[in-house]
Amino acid sequence: MTEKLRFPRGLYGITPAWDDINKLYKAIEQACEGGMNVLQWRRKNTPFETALKQAAQVAEICKQHHTLFFINDDWKLALAIGADGVHLGREDADPGFVRQQAASHNRQAPLLIGVSCYNELDKAQQAIAQDLDYIAFGALFTSQVKPDAEKASLDLFPAARQLLGKQSPRPALVGIGGIDIHNAQRVIQAGADSISVISGLFEQADVRSTAKALSNLFEN
Repeated sequence: MTEKLRFPRGLYGITPAWDDINKLYKAIEQACEGGMNVLQWRRKNTPFETALKQAAQVAEICKQHHTLFFINDDWKLALAIGADGVHLGREDADPGFVRQQAASHNRQAPLLIGVSCYNELDKAQQAIAQDLDYIAFGALFTSQVKPDAEKASLDLFPAARQLLGKQSPRPALVGIGGIDIHNAQRVIQAGADSISVISGLFEQADVRSTAKALSNLFEN
């Protein structure tokens, strides 16, 4: 029997910091076509009105492909465009506060909230207590996007599964940081329900086939 999760199993793409926005829209569409289940929109230092316009267009692409759409950090943007969820790091708003703000909006579905727990099991324990939707550990490998990110061990996944016990539906466990087609299987075998991929997906010659290959790892 398949475990019930609060967040989709499989490939979780995160947008690269490309200047060419039309190239990015096209790559997102290709990743969706290849089987990406969730996309996280990560555009740092973009003026709010520009972010609103761009994110709304990406939200529409994701909707057409039944891909969940998350916003990195900016919960106000997530609520403004009706995103499915928001990803929060240690410098971002408190998840409980964001949930309260989301509850005051006239949403059809609750805002999903995932958090970075880096290499810290106590942060994972806190996220479980807050009833969040996913817990992300990383960087698991050297990341091109964040080369100085603290390293996280694959042993965190079985340890977190112990903390979760028999909870159902339970928060998903997400791996992040330097994941690509060559090491993704190790992350899944360690117990990750989902893999977050930036360069290992979007910087590849064929985004669609890379998304398909990464997604197919979850079928075996």
